[in-house]
Amino acid sequence: MPAFALVDCNNFFVSCERVFRPELEGRPVIVLSNNDGCVISRSEEAKALGIGMGAPFFEVRALVAEHGVAWISANHELYVDMSKRVSSVLARHAPVVENYSIDESFLAFPADRTLEERARALRAEVRLWTGLPVSIGLAPTKALAKLGSDKAKRAGGVLSLLDAGAREAILDDTPVTHVWGIAQRSALRLAPHGIRTAGDLARARDALIRSVLGIGGLRLAHELRGTPCLTLAAAPTERQSVTVSRSFGKPVYGLEALKSALAAFAARAAERARRHGLRAGELSVHLGRRVDGRPVLEGTSARLPPTNDTPTLIRAAKALAEKLFVNGRAYKKAGVVLAGLEPADAAQNELFDDGSAGRSARLSRVVDRLNASLGAGAVRYGGENTSSAWGARCESRSPHWTTRWDELKTVRAAV
Repeated sequence: MPAFALVDCNNFFVSCERVFRPELEGRPVIVLSNNDGCVISRSEEAKALGIGMGAPFFEVRALVAEHGVAWISANHELYVDMSKRVSSVLARHAPVVENYSIDESFLAFPADRTLEERARALRAEVRLWTGLPVSIGLAPTKALAKLGSDKAKRAGGVLSLLDAGAREAILDDTPVTHVWGIAQRSALRLAPHGIRTAGDLARARDALIRSVLGIGGLRLAHELRGTPCLTLAAAPTERQSVTVSRSFGKPVYGLEALKSALAAFAARAAERARRHGLRAGELSVHLGRRVDGRPVLEGTSARLPPTNDTPTLIRAAKALAEKLFVNGRAYKKAGVVLAGLEPADAAQNELFDDGSAGRSARLSRVVDRLNASLGAGAVRYGGENTSSAWGARCESRSPHWTTRWDELKTVRAAV
């Protein structure tokens, strides 16, 4: 029977920053979301200070100042690239790697006595080639591997739950809310039946679990018992949409600034669609504002001949912005959604195509290649220039050390 491993990058965004700023080691560090709004990653030292995940930055500013916490604006371009580097190391050790999230990956191995040793070697190799610390959980099922990786952070970096006796004690010591897939609402439904720990859930009757949590909950209980119900996904699930959305650094009142923002978002969405070999038959635009302190989102959409052409999508996004825009309103957020996706090679060309579609497609491929080699945003269409009127607020973002030539880290050898 194969064994599953979950490789989890510890405090991923913080760890990515520490790779290039070793002076942050041992110091409390937090990474902030777009517009420096809230905490999205914390070092262990920051967690010990009581800084919670998702805490608004303005609420913890005093604590940050008092304890000298380093705060950094999120640099998602860096984090995505570092995630790819981790995946490339993992791919050398397993025939199938399921990238579950930006910082977690499932692998499958033949179960044998050397598995823990191999996991420790894998952990050391990831640290050597990327500089990132990871935790690895080993188990007969994915749910147990996920639990093992969480516990491994305080157990030397690798934890095996392959032995039934060893995992029973851990399950009994784990609140049911810490089980992958069990939210607080589900835990409240389980509590009247005396199910408060992962061990309680594993021992509960199938009929009871199914009546409370449905078939998904029953599969999870079987996974906790050591019976695999979830397979390793060799390929990512098929995309249903492509979304690019941002909150603005300050309110936007002008139509031209909104159109500039939506042009940039449409260009990013088009690039993602091409990367996944897709074309969109529908484009939606939404604008966000606040009314009496409550967020309000307004949107509209348009049908298109299937396309992933950047100029076409930019024109459509701008046209929809003109329909939605109301003079005098303070817009705080905007976004573009591509839907009606289909494989690019399955879409029919227009009947009276004069060749412009082919020329535009070739241009898009050139732009994509240049941005891939020179750094994201190195080449842009005129309408998508970043504007100070809508750009995100990021007061303390690190350089793009791994993706932009002009921001590479400089190293000098000691003489």
